[in-house]
Amino acid sequence: MVNWLVERGGVPGSTLVDAGCGTGRYTRELGRRGFQVHGIDMSLDLLEEAKRSAGQSAQVTFTAGDILTLPASGSDAVLCRGVLNDLIDDGDRRSAFASFARALRRSGVLILDVRDWDATANRKEREPLFRKRVDTSRGKLTFTSVTELDREHHQLIVRESHALESHGRERVVEHEFVMRCWTMAELESLLDLNGFGLVSTFGAYDPAIGPGETDRLVIVAQLVN
Repeated sequence: MVNWLVERGGVPGSTLVDAGCGTGRYTRELGRRGFQVHGIDMSLDLLEEAKRSAGQSAQVTFTAGDILTLPASGSDAVLCRGVLNDLIDDGDRRSAFASFARALRRSGVLILDVRDWDATANRKEREPLFRKRVDTSRGKLTFTSVTELDREHHQLIVRESHALESHGRERVVEHEFVMRCWTMAELESLLDLNGFGLVSTFGAYDPAIGPGETDRLVIVAQLVN
């Protein structure tokens, strides 16, 4: 990822927005590599953890905010990892790309990743159930995930459960959520609509892995209009 930034003019000292930063894992790493990084997330709990982990680093800052309404900060780059699949509504998906463009200076770099619909649907159709058991200090923990496909809307309906067995008793916590995957055609349309060009597509953050080799799409683009 850093190499992509450098190849497109991002050098240590450049400003970068980590949109949907969560606990700040990538924010901290990019700060460690010399970038001035501002992490934005809507979760106050995750931001507290991000600030705690960052300590007194002068390279990183964090604020609460919505990636759909990023300010016009003239940043050199925007990074958005792992959150765009949570946008279900068409309007929110359009707003995200408009927001990225607004936050960037001309020739600024956008790096993002999403789930590719075709590859993800094919994999989940073959393997709808995932289960893993591990021993913990509190007992035996079983994680189960079952995915149902909504092909009409390119959505994954995911039902997860965490079952903890301890001293002959079991405690189960269940959770259900929806993810909406992306197609390359949708990404290309929104990139073009918001003035992005020079688009490169990968299947992972390893440039040797091409699109279609995984169920992910990683996009690197620049604001040209």
